[in-house]
Amino acid sequence: MVAALLLTQSRGSGIAEPIASSDGGISLTAKFPSEKILSSQTEQFVAVSITTPAGAAQVRPPLSVAVVIDRSGSMSGAPMEHAKSAAARLIGELSPDDAFTVISYSSGDEVVAPMTRATPEAKSAARAAINRIYDDGGTCISCGLTRGAAELARSPVTGGLQRIVLISDGQANEGIWDRTELAQLAQTTAARGVSITALGVGLDFDEVTMQRIAEVGRGRYYFVEDTARLAQMFSRELGGLTETIAADVRLLVDGGPGVRIVSAIGYPMVQQGDWSIVSIPDLRAGETRKVVLRVTQASPALAQATVQLAWREVSDGAARRSTAEARAEVTDASGEVTATVDRAAMQAVEEALASEALERATTVYETQGYDAAKQVLQERIDQMNGNGFVAPAARARIEAAATEAADSFRAEPAAKAKKVSRVKAYELAH
Repeated sequence: MVAALLLTQSRGSGIAEPIASSDGGISLTAKFPSEKILSSQTEQFVAVSITTPAGAAQVRPPLSVAVVIDRSGSMSGAPMEHAKSAAARLIGELSPDDAFTVISYSSGDEVVAPMTRATPEAKSAARAAINRIYDDGGTCISCGLTRGAAELARSPVTGGLQRIVLISDGQANEGIWDRTELAQLAQTTAARGVSITALGVGLDFDEVTMQRIAEVGRGRYYFVEDTARLAQMFSRELGGLTETIAADVRLLVDGGPGVRIVSAIGYPMVQQGDWSIVSIPDLRAGETRKVVLRVTQASPALAQATVQLAWREVSDGAARRSTAEARAEVTDASGEVTATVDRAAMQAVEEALASEALERATTVYETQGYDAAKQVLQERIDQMNGNGFVAPAARARIEAAATEAADSFRAEPAAKAKKVSRVKAYELAH
């Protein structure tokens, strides 16, 4: 198994260092986890690392924020009150250079507070309007997304960052309810420059749909079981927005001769001509994000992949691009593989494979129960433990995620167990 993972940094092997670049202060690298790969292993991995400069958002970008609140009947009581309080608090922290709107949705949608600059007067009026939101009806997530995007298109703020913060406690049952079609709506919205953060609250929401909306929407995904923590999550999200330096982020990957890009583990990917396009959430200052690509290679001598990172600089709206290239020689000698292992790249691969195992275990848990799900996780841990190139801290982090998921499968209600496991998978992949 270790040989299958050994896919970087040269240690006197004679191979040139992987090409990497930094544009606008964002560093991009792409590496096979070893500078030599076995000819018998057709499945390989490329670890991509994106690092943004710390402190780059000292002068924060102007924000245009649409708070989209589920007010369906299931939000009755404390959940509705907590959501209203959290929304009012987020708006209260915006500056007059920002703009906001508040949308509520159930069987349809309603503009609670129209798009406007965040002046003291506008914020006061919005708080009063938020207090009048009441719960009733079904769950039309598409209604909320569509109205939120329409209001953001009217923002008086030029440039900066546009974000929908979507709250839902249930499963879409009106409007567009199909999971794939909802994801397409989110993807189309993101393509217009509006990223989407999805907050699933309680235990009844569809975590797969909400997570997918966030992924294709280039935003963040949160699971908030206790709605009393919504204000904390809103503050965390606003803090992240103020530190965002890059939006409309995409990773473009082109394999060399004989190399095919199969998937980006934990990320949505589409094919456009020769390029595989991976959607990346907006990037914040001082952040390192990883993407692990699964590839197949049939080149007799050299494996390579060209990676480009494209984004919009939030500070000035400029389009930027960086390029990196991963290269590895094909060999029949396993000793050459182990001699050129890059531990950081190997760690990224192991975390991605653990993320896949958590997703697979969750599916198995739904269909076959706890024992079968635990076996999936244990097999992944055993395979990782056979890899001597994983640092103790990374090993402990992966084992802790698997243990927490297994404990949830055993002791928690199924609805919570699935959400806990998928959150851990999301975190390990990203």
